[in-house]
Amino acid sequence: MTESTHETGRGGRTGVRSARGARSREEIVDAAYTLFARHGYRGARMAEVAKAVGMTEPALIYHFGNKLGLLKAVVERRNQLSEAAGRRLVELGGLAALSELPAIAAHYSRQPDLIKLFYVLMAENLDQGSPAHEFFVDRYRTLRADIAELIAIGQRRGEIRPDVDPGLKAVEILGILDGISGQWLLDPDAADYLAAIESYGKSLLSDLTTERPAEGSAG
Repeated sequence: MTESTHETGRGGRTGVRSARGARSREEIVDAAYTLFARHGYRGARMAEVAKAVGMTEPALIYHFGNKLGLLKAVVERRNQLSEAAGRRLVELGGLAALSELPAIAAHYSRQPDLIKLFYVLMAENLDQGSPAHEFFVDRYRTLRADIAELIAIGQRRGEIRPDVDPGLKAVEILGILDGISGQWLLDPDAADYLAAIESYGKSLLSDLTTERPAEGSAG
């Protein structure tokens, strides 16, 4: 066997091990994703995650270092799943982007664990110094900036009223969407998530496009 064949063999084995390791990491993150959504970061134990994937705790530590490393991987997964939709909305901009709210809601309604994970982890990380606090601060800053830019694009196109404050409207939109989501998670039979988002979407578009009478004008 030639030296080059030896090298290829070693490279092939390395590639197999690397692929296997990547699959193991994905399985662990998937299991932790579900357990964190169900029990929270503090409530879920590494032993439970290990059991869910048929591994030992030392194997989990090998892949992620510690529980905090696993949390960061789970948060990153959650972030990747939501970033694609955000990029598409920024590309659309204006009323076209805001009209997508019901479609986005329909997408997330099929993944309730995705929404639940966000709320559970955010509630656990409200205080400064919490493991994922900065992630949620940065995430909301990004969301507010993206939504404000969508509105600004609509204003530049002449689609949205120029008197609308993009930053304040972004805070309002996120607050209402979060409120609807929270009610749905708590009481899904009583809070119709999709209907509420669709209704709000319609009123939002009307508010952004309807000219308001000037202050002090005659009724």
